[in-house]
Amino acid sequence: MNEINYKLLQQVHQLKPIIRSKVIGVGCYLPKQCVSSDELMSDIGTEKKYGLAHNWMSTEMGIVERRMSSANQSPSTLAIKAAKEAMASCPNLNPDNIDAIIFCGIERDMPEPATAHIIQRALGLHAAHVFDVANACFGFFDGVKLAASLIESGAVRNALIVTGEVTTKMARSVASQLKKGVTEDAARHMWGMLSVGDAGGAMILGPSETGQSGFMQFHQASKSEYSHLCHYHWGENGEAKAHMNMGHILARGLRLNKRIYQETLNELGWNKVDWLIAHQTGNTAFEQAANLHGIKKRKIIKTYPKLGNITTATLPVSFKKLISSDSLKSGDRVGGLFAGSGLVAGQFGYVA
Repeated sequence: MNEINYKLLQQVHQLKPIIRSKVIGVGCYLPKQCVSSDELMSDIGTEKKYGLAHNWMSTEMGIVERRMSSANQSPSTLAIKAAKEAMASCPNLNPDNIDAIIFCGIERDMPEPATAHIIQRALGLHAAHVFDVANACFGFFDGVKLAASLIESGAVRNALIVTGEVTTKMARSVASQLKKGVTEDAARHMWGMLSVGDAGGAMILGPSETGQSGFMQFHQASKSEYSHLCHYHWGENGEAKAHMNMGHILARGLRLNKRIYQETLNELGWNKVDWLIAHQTGNTAFEQAANLHGIKKRKIIKTYPKLGNITTATLPVSFKKLISSDSLKSGDRVGGLFAGSGLVAGQFGYVA
């Protein structure tokens, strides 16, 4: 394309009305079983085996308890319950106008088909764009960004982004190995895996009527050379092979978010946010998020003390908590601060 045509295309694009996507429905589901960190660590016998106090996770990390799914609950089980709540929260939406379903959990029901198809069938929807997105704890952020792009391009009218996290199945396997006994070095890189909790979360995105509310900007960066810092897979013996270098991955994630933080604010034209939704792995990450934004802690939606690290479900569960508090006002600026192993970090700006 020559320079004259390119400039003409730019001018035409600038004349088009800006379509923004906004959250029109949100839902979450929490399994009934609640397991305290002290109970979990005591059952492993951490004091005798590893010299680690039974209350270490609850006092040092600030994770008091978490929800655990039952053996017969799959990722789609939790996701479907959350999706039904999200759909019920926007009764004026015609389900036939949901054109995209994106599942973003770490675990899936099975390799084939995509878990999103299992969810669509259960909900009786007829979306044309139905697929899974995987990017560790960052998956829901990517799902929302993709959905926003589809809506803003005019390709879809509404999108359902959904997750169902059953990562405590991995944590149970890790706890079993620790209980049997491993080396202190191996144990040091397994404790973080016990911080997870299960949850389902769903958000429905649609076009903003005025273009003055909704997602204003997404910004992210990746440093894949750190992909070795946190990982797990299932071994042939059915045990989870897990490794988390907790201190290093938190430090690298913070450094990456710091690098792009000012760029995000500049692109938004903001100097602050009114509320912050952030990925939460414990006290340290929460403090870092507050310090980076210079925001009062009561303005950060806190979920980790009672739910643990709910990975991809953090975004929808936190958003549901924010709107349920009746504290969010029209025009409020909501910031998003997320990270995931890989390593990836990202931020968004949202106007209520």
